[in-house]
Amino acid sequence: MFAVEVQRSFTYIAGVFKMSLLFVKVANLISIDRTNKKLLQTLVSLCQKCNDSSTRMASHDTSQQGRITDYNYFFNTKARRRMPSILRELLKKPLPPQGITFGVGVPNVQTFPFQEISVKLKNGSSYKIDGKDLEVALQYLPSLGYPPLLKQLQDLQDKIHGPQDWTKQSLMVTSGSSEAMAAVFDMILTHGDPIIIAIPLYSGVAEMLRPYNPQYIGLEQDKDGVQPHQLRRLLEERVQEDKPLPKLMYINPTACNPTGRNLSLQRRKELYKIASEYNFLILEDDPYYFLSLMEEDTASLLSMDVEGRVIRAESFSKILSSGLRVGFVTGPSPLIRQIELHIQVSTLHTAGVPQVIVSKLLKSWDHEGYLQHIEQVKKFYRERRDLMVAACNRYLKDVAEWNVPTGGMFLWVKVPVLKDTWSLAIKHCMEKHLIVVPGHPFTAGLTPPQYNYIRLSYSLASPEQMDKGVKLLAEIIQEAVKNGN
Repeated sequence: MFAVEVQRSFTYIAGVFKMSLLFVKVANLISIDRTNKKLLQTLVSLCQKCNDSSTRMASHDTSQQGRITDYNYFFNTKARRRMPSILRELLKKPLPPQGITFGVGVPNVQTFPFQEISVKLKNGSSYKIDGKDLEVALQYLPSLGYPPLLKQLQDLQDKIHGPQDWTKQSLMVTSGSSEAMAAVFDMILTHGDPIIIAIPLYSGVAEMLRPYNPQYIGLEQDKDGVQPHQLRRLLEERVQEDKPLPKLMYINPTACNPTGRNLSLQRRKELYKIASEYNFLILEDDPYYFLSLMEEDTASLLSMDVEGRVIRAESFSKILSSGLRVGFVTGPSPLIRQIELHIQVSTLHTAGVPQVIVSKLLKSWDHEGYLQHIEQVKKFYRERRDLMVAACNRYLKDVAEWNVPTGGMFLWVKVPVLKDTWSLAIKHCMEKHLIVVPGHPFTAGLTPPQYNYIRLSYSLASPEQMDKGVKLLAEIIQEAVKNGN
């Protein structure tokens, strides 16, 4: 009820703001003294601030307002200045067989040396890319992606995350999920803006965000992920202190890197509710969605998005090939359009050959075949996780602590017998030809300088190497404690 009253008050103030603009225009036309004119201009400035606050703080009542219709509030100046590339837009227009083009500057595929690409799968099946398919794969593509793959991905989203309204939603192929995330940050953030993140934070995102020098609203994690009540408290404090509110939350909800934790369904719902109340977008980075090792996959934030405030970034890197660099991003059409405008003048589009490879693979498998492959991938990582946890139970239980990851490929380990693990990982382990990652790159600078976590990956090491490596790690930790490091 209070939020509704606040919204009404801001609506009234916004009306006063419009009237004040009219008064200033009148003041510019008639000869009034400078003092009164200055007072009117001050009133306009104050009302402008109130008007901005009303946009930011108004409670988003879905029963009254429904889906977001204007995203300009979220776009930074750089994004607002973007215009479509005429040449890239022309590539979208299908040319009839009798058509003649003197337009865009694309090379003639007859000059390319490739005749055929053959792909053989581990199950013995194979397919070829030749003829017109190869010509398309080798040529410039629309920035949104290879059209047959776009349709396949839309069908995939409908089946996995619930039917999407593709008249309001869009999907775009990207070079892995990282390209999509970088483009989202680029269209929303300006220097010093607040952004909501989890701590620890995927180091790749921390490096993407570093140039923006953002104000981090960091949320601690327990076994069920970030804690919504902490977010609500931090946002309420910012309101009371008249600090700017965030326009974006970044979250890696499934098998989070580096912790391997899954954000519970209830917490996902609570986070979405807070996003609605405080009017911010959610960047759902979910490359490990199909590496969840829970009995049932947790519903995505995209699946519960009724207002158009979730941008979901995904990737085939963990389940098909990391080197193909094929990912995709799904979200409200105005937001995807902005990402498209960014890509039009940067990488142009994700490489065509990998897109066609993935498209033909999905076609050969159909949906059931794809899900069967996913189950095989999960089985592999479940076995690897169990082997790593077993090795840690054998050798590390007296010097370290951890939670069993519920997905992904990482074990997040605290070493309470040490104050800091930087030298342990960077110097002592490296000297023994053992590679572990210190926890420091995952902190975004929000923890004390001394940090006693390490990340262990169980994706590549063989069972024998896991046993040997964890045993060696225990010895190195014990030696560091003995030497007072």
